[in-house]
Amino acid sequence: MRTLLILLFLLLSVRAVPVHAQHCGTPAILQQLQQRNPEMWQHIMAIQRQQFDGLRLADGVYTIPVVVHVVYNTAAQNIDDTRIYTQINVLNADYRRLNADTTETPGPFQAVAADVEFEFCLASLDPDGNPTTGIIRTYTDTTIWDLSFSENVKSTDLGGDDAWPASTYLNIWVCNLEDGILGYAVSPGAPPEVDGIVVDYKNFGLADISSAPYHMGRTTTHEVGHWLGLTHVWGDDGGSCAGDDGMDDTPLQAGPTYGCPDFPLTDECTTESPGVMYPNYMDYTDDLCMNLFTQDQKDRMRNVMATYRASLLTSTAGCNEIGPLPGDVAELMIYPVPNNGQFTVSIKNFAGTLNTLELSIYNSLGQHMGSVSLEAGNNVAQYIDLSGQAPGTYIVQVFNGTYFLTEPFILF
Repeated sequence: MRTLLILLFLLLSVRAVPVHAQHCGTPAILQQLQQRNPEMWQHIMAIQRQQFDGLRLADGVYTIPVVVHVVYNTAAQNIDDTRIYTQINVLNADYRRLNADTTETPGPFQAVAADVEFEFCLASLDPDGNPTTGIIRTYTDTTIWDLSFSENVKSTDLGGDDAWPASTYLNIWVCNLEDGILGYAVSPGAPPEVDGIVVDYKNFGLADISSAPYHMGRTTTHEVGHWLGLTHVWGDDGGSCAGDDGMDDTPLQAGPTYGCPDFPLTDECTTESPGVMYPNYMDYTDDLCMNLFTQDQKDRMRNVMATYRASLLTSTAGCNEIGPLPGDVAELMIYPVPNNGQFTVSIKNFAGTLNTLELSIYNSLGQHMGSVSLEAGNNVAQYIDLSGQAPGTYIVQVFNGTYFLTEPFILF
């Protein structure tokens, strides 16, 4: 088992903190994998290169059940449920492009920014069909998980916690990784006993300022991107401008971006504005400055889900609803604003006395344009198409059985 785990380390995609002189070792690791297990290397690389030409995808939102394995040695490492809930909320916001900082996406990149239409929930049933919170807590004698042996965190026999079936759950392990490593993921095609992602406890969910600049949950957003088949936005090509990440709508980029640069940022691979796409979740930018996936990245992730991870689309794991957290307030948000009639309405923390939420659209004269009934929840998103309507101001109103939320928007 130990030999297998060391070998499977070679599949990792690593997000690292530059201050400790760490970097993503994926190219070198893949070279080692090619030497040690050519068959596995060829399988992983074939998936990475696959173009999915002509594949027809189902429309709508894909829901992924999650189990979080908290493997801790100290009380600080045993993060509380609220931290885990905030991370699920961050994933849902980022993968639905409902994150509050979409307005920070530079104008030239707005046109390709995508709602990936993935949602995540904590599983409500364990592998035996029994109720679960989707959170598993395991004490370990291991004080720190050195990256060379960090796959041991996925084995109960080696001091960690065994994976739940990868065909049914996205496994996320939270533990104390070695300094400089924020997290990593295995690529599609990895064996099920190690399939999932690992994130350092300090960088999981909405953490305190001591974890800045990686304290807003974007490490998990980044690593789930790897788990869904994305590479780093610069393509892990050793600084060569001849290689890239395989996405037509992400500019060529020489290497990772650190910090929070000003727009535009150019390099030797993309020398003119708008420059490189440093706000992309698959770069190394500070959490505060990450805010988009692109349409091509969306297509790639949905293709991977529809093929190599298709069993998750019919998972029987169920979902636990995350209620409003302390300090949360009801929120109605429309994106984008202004828009051409095609937009998304996000409703948060507004589940009321009904099983449904009633969403209505009115024009500036108060005339009713239409309504839709939505299943009530604490994080609801609905796509609306008013294409063909006259430009002007319109109003979205949501009723939860007791109260109304109202928000105007401009259609151009």
